[in-house]
Amino acid sequence: MAEHLPDAVTNDPAAINDLADQAMEAADREGIAVSEIYEEVGSVFEVIAAAMQHRDGLLEADLATFDLLAGRLSREANISEEQAHDLVGRFGTGWEVLLNEAHFMKELEGRLGEVKQQ
Repeated sequence: MAEHLPDAVTNDPAAINDLADQAMEAADREGIAVSEIYEEVGSVFEVIAAAMQHRDGLLEADLATFDLLAGRLSREANISEEQAHDLVGRFGTGWEVLLNEAHFMKELEGRLGEVKQQ
């Protein structure tokens, strides 16, 4: 997405709305249903607005928070740091969701380990 954003950083809702419209039109030309987009990202407007603000990816403060959260998740759920980073990247920073997903992951790994032993 960053490759298609204008060079200027803007918080102008009209400009962001125009970009969202262009994105939806491009998706339509490629045969991607609007319902698929809404299911995947929710608000295209919000995704583009966030991309405009974080054009270079996560800010250093965001990365530090991300690392701290992943470290805590790794310790408390007894999963690897790599697994914890993956979960935070996929599910966001909601602690209850992360903890549930980590426990589900551990349970699934346990079941797969039992199947391999048989």
